[in-house]
Amino acid sequence: MTTVIVCRPRRYPIRRVLACPTCKTRRRMITHYEVWYGTSLTCCHCGDHWQDGELYRRPSRRGWRKEAAAKAAAEWLAAGRHDPVAFETWVKRELGEDQ
Repeated sequence: MTTVIVCRPRRYPIRRVLACPTCKTRRRMITHYEVWYGTSLTCCHCGDHWQDGELYRRPSRRGWRKEAAAKAAAEWLAAGRHDPVAFETWVKRELGEDQ
């Protein structure tokens, strides 16, 4: 029997207001920084999601946009205000440089 290990990187959420390519206007975006995997962002209005500038595949089911936008909006609220010092500390800890 084969053992499979799936690792998911820790993510650091940051609130941003950026121009959404889908909405064609400035929107609230939840940004997730992952030290080894880059940055992903999700529009809190349309639910579209990008990883390092590339649009993720959209699900082929009804209601996905509304669900994705609601999840992004909830993550936006949970993220709170950005603390640059806490972010830098988190990055150093993730890279093992905090010792």
